[in-house]
Amino acid sequence: MPLIEHNKTRLLIARHGETYWNKEKRLQGHLNSELTPHGNLQAEALSMSLLSESIDFIVSSPLKRAYATAQQCSRHLNVELLINEQIKERNFGEWQSLLFESLKEERFFSEIFFQVTEHLPPGGESGKACAQRMHSALLTLAQNNYQKTILVITHGDAIRCFLDLLSEDSACDAYSQYGNGRVFTIDYCFQNKHFIYEKISNKD
Repeated sequence: MPLIEHNKTRLLIARHGETYWNKEKRLQGHLNSELTPHGNLQAEALSMSLLSESIDFIVSSPLKRAYATAQQCSRHLNVELLINEQIKERNFGEWQSLLFESLKEERFFSEIFFQVTEHLPPGGESGKACAQRMHSALLTLAQNNYQKTILVITHGDAIRCFLDLLSEDSACDAYSQYGNGRVFTIDYCFQNKHFIYEKISNKD
């Protein structure tokens, strides 16, 4: 049966604006770092790029960098902003606050950052667990908001892990492929009961 165009929920999944730790390639995970001036401009540009999307509301990670981005989008788009604890960034445990480059000799570095596996940083969260958490949160959001368009502000590695479940190429670290302000358009099809990854909008 052909896909019915309006028998869906659209999720516009965006990464927050650039932070000072992003510039340093320092792992943030559940820790916070302020948006840079450029990150604030990215947040504004993100909202301006979505003016034609008829967004019904915004859902944000509670972490400060995502929420600050979402607040700017909420103001510019004039839509409600909600918080969802389940879409925060992957927990990198004891590696949080460390430079990405300093971890290259750590055991399972490639499996943790370039693949989505059961391997996890000390005291942290595996890619598989992060993917399942994101999938569960986004599935509930989509199923409870039939035919709506929702802007979801979240984080680079959380996006990477989630997209792996949709058979997208995740064999790249979040710094390289999942840039700040980038938008991923995901439709949840009620007819087939699954997510469809439609396109990527490239942002600065």
